[in-house]
Amino acid sequence: MLANQKEPIVKSDTLRLSAFLADCLSVGCLKGFKHFEVYLRGREELLLRVYIDGQKRNSEESDRMIYNSLSLAKFQSNALFSPKTRRTLSNGSDFMEMTSPSSPLDEELEKEEANHVFLIAGYARYKRPYVWLRSNHKRLIQLQDDQKLETDNPLKLDTIAAWKMQDVKLWDIIAEVITLSLSPPPENPFEINHSYYDTLPLEECAVSTGAMVDFLQKVYLKDTNHSDKVFEDIKILQQRHFAAFEEMNEALNSNALEKSNPSSGVSATN
Repeated sequence: MLANQKEPIVKSDTLRLSAFLADCLSVGCLKGFKHFEVYLRGREELLLRVYIDGQKRNSEESDRMIYNSLSLAKFQSNALFSPKTRRTLSNGSDFMEMTSPSSPLDEELEKEEANHVFLIAGYARYKRPYVWLRSNHKRLIQLQDDQKLETDNPLKLDTIAAWKMQDVKLWDIIAEVITLSLSPPPENPFEINHSYYDTLPLEECAVSTGAMVDFLQKVYLKDTNHSDKVFEDIKILQQRHFAAFEEMNEALNSNALEKSNPSSGVSATN
């Protein structure tokens, strides 16, 4: 009887984690954020790279990092961030010790100083997401004289602590991590780098802007302090999205017209 009573809770946790992992899959395919970039690492892991001082790697160096060090570094247990961040991270009395699988590439990420790198993971055995710091431990973490730097436990975040009781989404976790990582924190953690879309081919721009609008709408509906800023980016991206599709449609109609009347092209050249 007791097992039957627990089954709905386990199922609920499993379904919520499955939805979280689905969000990781969709968000992990997005590009064009101003303050961070994300990469998928397997089904249960998402790598979050937060730009320090707004400095993004060039594309060649970034691509090299994807293949050479898309792994997860070590984690944080009782480590202390800055005084303000320390209070935010230190909640959660029932916090249990966790570790995530190590990779031979972890050392590469630990050496990275140009950006803050975090691992967001939703392992089935924990039935909830956790976040680990993968680089810049000494830069982000303020230790007391008698405290040893430990890198094997996840961060204590408000969003993670609230997972059991509230409808916490992946983007809530990302927003908290970015806010804690950057000083001063950005008004909109999900601010868009619109110049990124200028570099894309027309078809890719149409698809990418559509995917980003879909994501930002979910962020906007959470009604946070940055919702108004998110809405401004949504409007700009929607305009670019529909303009790209209109241009694609015109090109397709032009090509179809030429194919249906090939003689017109010949006569025009004579």
